[in-house]
Amino acid sequence: TIRATAPRIAERGQGAGANTLLRSMASQRGRFISLKILGVVCLVALWWIASQILPEDILPGPVAVTQTLIGNFRSGVLLTHFFDTMRRIVFGFFLALFGGLVFGTIMGLSQKVEAFLDTWVRVALTIPSLCFLVVIYILFGLNEFSTVVAVAISGFPSITINIWQGVKNVDNKLLAMARAFEISRSRRFYQIVMPQILPYVLAASRYGLGIVWKITVVAELLGRNSGIGFQLHYWFQLFNMRQVFAWTLFFTLVMLFIELAVFKQIEVRLFHWRPATKF
Repeated sequence: TIRATAPRIAERGQGAGANTLLRSMASQRGRFISLKILGVVCLVALWWIASQILPEDILPGPVAVTQTLIGNFRSGVLLTHFFDTMRRIVFGFFLALFGGLVFGTIMGLSQKVEAFLDTWVRVALTIPSLCFLVVIYILFGLNEFSTVVAVAISGFPSITINIWQGVKNVDNKLLAMARAFEISRSRRFYQIVMPQILPYVLAASRYGLGIVWKITVVAELLGRNSGIGFQLHYWFQLFNMRQVFAWTLFFTLVMLFIELAVFKQIEVRLFHWRPATKF
């Protein structure tokens, strides 16, 4: 009888432990979401308090800015300029990401290529993005091609360095074991190198997208007649702070959506196995 009931007791114990773990995870997630919401509420509250102190033509309040944003959406002008900006961001970002993946991976795998390109990449990283933008506008003119190229070049160095360092941190013992078992180069790359550099690729993508977004807005401000940057410059010249804050709020919400709906979901799916750091 004891032998028959022992497995059942063990199963019940395991089930109870699993339920406790799930409840703990749900509780932690609930607290995490509550803290996020609290942070947003505090930020909006501080904005509202400051708007009550300063004149409305200097700092409009959240309600007035939201009403202006809704008005822009209903008129159709919001989506028109948003799509123009997103087109430049998407093309520029993926060009920078592709170049960063190729050159960063090659630099990490080859010491000769690293020695040749190291200085060039570091110099490109130190040059302000605005310099790239101005030079390319002078060389190729104020057009879409110049804007996309300037955006891609601005994001390329930071992505390359992240990928490069990620490849250099690959576990060489696993590669040595793979060579001992005569595994082909292509399989070593896709099954050993790539899984280890994926966190670096995600970090580089986040950082690169932030740079690309900012330089795109600056490029539109200087040399384009459409886009969010153009709208910011236009309303700034008219000193219409409601519109300036409305467009700023809009692209901030877009970036938060991309972070939470795209990058965060990719991180959860690919790296859910990683334990949280406890200090």
